[in-house]
Amino acid sequence: MLLQIKNLTVGLNDQHQRRAILDAVSFDIQTQSIVGLVGGSGSGKTTTGLAILGLLSSGLEIERGEILLNNQDLLKYSAAALQQIRGKKIAMIFQEPLTAFNPVFTIGYQIEEVLMLHDRLESIARKKKVIEILSQVGIKQPERIKESYPHQLSGGLRQRAMIAHALAGEPELLIADEPTSNLDVTVQAKIIELFKAIQLKNKLSILLITHDLGMVGHLADEIVVLRKGKVVEKGPCHQILKTPQESYTQELLKAF
Repeated sequence: MLLQIKNLTVGLNDQHQRRAILDAVSFDIQTQSIVGLVGGSGSGKTTTGLAILGLLSSGLEIERGEILLNNQDLLKYSAAALQQIRGKKIAMIFQEPLTAFNPVFTIGYQIEEVLMLHDRLESIARKKKVIEILSQVGIKQPERIKESYPHQLSGGLRQRAMIAHALAGEPELLIADEPTSNLDVTVQAKIIELFKAIQLKNKLSILLITHDLGMVGHLADEIVVLRKGKVVEKGPCHQILKTPQESYTQELLKAF
């Protein structure tokens, strides 16, 4: 088992009142598998991904639970130890690459930063690896993209560059937060194909956070359904999509 989330509870202190954002969320991610985390807006999907990486925003607090990576509880790690986990063991593809990338640095520099932090390659070797990673995600002119700034790229190229950034540290787990939500249908299809190819080639696991049940159906092995911070249903992808047991899951499928 690569990752186990056990009874994860996250609260928000809002005007001296406590509100549960995640309530005893539990699910597992097997080695080299894809888990689709689905639910409507505000269900807690993104909060779950950020909690795994220790990136919750101010006001949100993990109140109890465990997040076990290879049987090691990440909630007991120091901030410095978590910094070594991010990018190397677990990486995240954020929903909007344009805001996730730093606008004042080139794509190549930002990917190279990951290599400087987690790899001991010399400068020439790092730059060569940046080109290799950009090529791996299907970018046809990696040398040009390497020297480009985020705002100079199309949405599809920015998303591929964000995937390259996440892959640079060779993580075991990739968290993808709505990775195709801002792309047109044609580009979405290409990104879905890319995810499957990457997962097979790199032998990694993916937590796919999305409301797109079509994408989940193409990619995921397991599905976890969230509603108002609670897991209402989980199981094999084909089983959930074909014969959902919970009314909320049935409503999601009808809406899709």
